[in-house]
Amino acid sequence: MRPTITLAPLALWLVSGAPATAQNLPLQTEPATTAPAGHLVLESGFDAIADEPSYVTGARRTAWSGPLLRLVGSPAANVELDLEWVARVGVWGDHQRGGAQSSDFGDVALRAKWRIADGGAGRPTLGARFGVFLPETSYEDKQFRPLGLGPNTLRFFVEGLLTRPVGRGRLHANAGLFLADEVYRPHDQRDFLSYGLALEWPLHASVSALAELAGRAGDGRPGTEARSEARAGLRWARGRIAWGVALRRGLAAADGSWGATAGLSWTIR
Repeated sequence: MRPTITLAPLALWLVSGAPATAQNLPLQTEPATTAPAGHLVLESGFDAIADEPSYVTGARRTAWSGPLLRLVGSPAANVELDLEWVARVGVWGDHQRGGAQSSDFGDVALRAKWRIADGGAGRPTLGARFGVFLPETSYEDKQFRPLGLGPNTLRFFVEGLLTRPVGRGRLHANAGLFLADEVYRPHDQRDFLSYGLALEWPLHASVSALAELAGRAGDGRPGTEARSEARAGLRWARGRIAWGVALRRGLAAADGSWGATAGLSWTIR
């Protein structure tokens, strides 16, 4: 089977259907590919999941976050930088707080990605990225009661990235180190193996099916738990706009049960 023939429809789809091949909403796994120099993309999204346990009380509640605001720029063809802010995070249905809804500002994330080797249409593309999460979510409310909406700690990660053609689709794989300051022991941290595996499969010139397993594995503590989640959904891309929706299924003890996520990408230039 000759790659120049079998991958031609995929290459055409990537160029004409998707506004920027490096976007990943509604998935979490990052492609190793990067957008052309000068590219600027604005992304937004919303997430929700039921039965997520509070790391403070253990009570299960419905957690939500959004809108996510992410600006992704390409100063060079093999480099991407992004600035992300989750405008609001919150929960409702927390029976240990009277079932009331609680919310607060979300965290800020800074990331950088470098495409190390461009495999083109037929070979694997390799990359690396690193980033830091800056805490904005408060640990307590105005009455000094723990909210459990976020850890309010610094988190850092560094990962290797792989993207390769698989038949008509593309496979993305991430693996690296995720470091998180502990919530209750300020001079300690948790070290995790971060991972992600995602498959994109074109169904149409502008529609692709998505599947993913992603999370972080290791010895966690309250507020810095190990996590694992599966997602399955669709992405529609045409011109400068791309939409994505996916179902979420929490697999680790710190995750919820079922949820959903939706995302939008707009290529500014």
